Amino acid sequence: MSSQTDTNQSKFGAKLEAMTEKITTGIMPFAEKMQSYSFIGALSETFMILMPIFIIGSFAVLLAFVDIGPWQAIMAEVPAVRRTFQFMQFTTLSLIAFYVLLILPYRYASRLGMKEALAVMPITVASFLAITPTELYSAIPAGWLGHQGLLTAVLMSFLVVRVTKFFLDKRICIRMPAGVPKFVEDGFSVMVPGVVLVGVFAVINHLFAQTELETAHNIIYRALQIPLQRVGLSLFGLTLTQTLSTLFMFVGLHASTIVGFTHPIQQAAGLENLEAWQAGLPLPNVAAWGISGFMSIGAGGNMLSATLSVLLFSRSKRFKSIGKVAIVPGIFGIGEPMLFGLPVMLNPLLFIPFIFVTFFNTIVAYLIISVGLVGRFTGVMLPWTTPPIINVFLSSSTPVRAVIAQLIIIAINLMIWYPFIRSADKVALKEEEALVAAGA
Repeated sequence: MSSQTDTNQSKFGAKLEAMTEKITTGIMPFAEKMQSYSFIGALSETFMILMPIFIIGSFAVLLAFVDIGPWQAIMAEVPAVRRTFQFMQFTTLSLIAFYVLLILPYRYASRLGMKEALAVMPITVASFLAITPTELYSAIPAGWLGHQGLLTAVLMSFLVVRVTKFFLDKRICIRMPAGVPKFVEDGFSVMVPGVVLVGVFAVINHLFAQTELETAHNIIYRALQIPLQRVGLSLFGLTLTQTLSTLFMFVGLHASTIVGFTHPIQQAAGLENLEAWQAGLPLPNVAAWGISGFMSIGAGGNMLSATLSVLLFSRSKRFKSIGKVAIVPGIFGIGEPMLFGLPVMLNPLLFIPFIFVTFFNTIVAYLIISVGLVGRFTGVMLPWTTPPIINVFLSSSTPVRAVIAQLIIIAINLMIWYPFIRSADKVALKEEEALVAAGA
């Protein structure tokens, strides 16, 4: 009986190995192509750099509007405190497009090897403002500096950097004599493309002001950002990006290769929810910022459930040791010790639960939120190291229901992982027993 079971496991392992090889061969060219795009890497870096801004603004909103115990009564008695929190939120999250304009051009230009990377930043900001409707010498609408202008800021950063690089590569620029300080030389180098860019966008702004659209922002927001949000934040779009990112992790590529490009969409959706939450209105988006912490439990690939499975169900010394090492990082969203230590990566026996848990969690999370079993996420942005349970308690509009749902999801994840971890554990046990026998 044992011999038959071992034979069946061997055949099953061989089939999984062949399937893994096909998947790796199929997605590696695409993965390498994605990683070769400097702009995607720069975009991912930008949102990582801006994380303090997200966290400050999110906690400010949380403290202003969270309804726990007597807190709201205190806010009502001391309105100046709530106003202070709201002002903190306005100067951070509500101006997110502006912050992207400050960081993304520099990161992108640096990745392209441009020594004028710093000088490109003010040109990008000026170009963005040139197409933004303003009251001359008076006011700039804050809405376009926030989530409504986020995609415009991303596109403008790409366009300004590429156009500036084109001018500099073709030597269509002002060259300074030797001995001039670098920051002065860089400023003059980008002057010609800067004049062209700001001038062209100012003309575009004037032309659009004569139409019903009023501003180029409206075209980008209505024709690109809204449709992208609808597709990217749909059940299909969310499942596709989550599954692809997990496949990338399986072959050793960082999930940000895929997920990083979706950050502006989720950020904009989260900010819409945040504004609605502040105003006491229904939250518009199911898949907003915060849903990732609900469905990806313990980092991408749901490594915390894999770690718990190893600790609870394995018997081999190697598995137990890895589980003990990986559990604390896993709780705080760091899955690499389990991904590379067990390993899960390129392990054909663990491929099915690794992919299926992500697929299952994404679909279940989306559906239970969309039907109202769990409330939509408020858009509050917490540190990525915030542990599960605490994360959803602070970011969901129905914290208790969200916590219960996540505990159920974790339990189901453990059941999915169980047979595969036990199978891999048996292999490890045999290897350990063979080493002991050889030593004896």
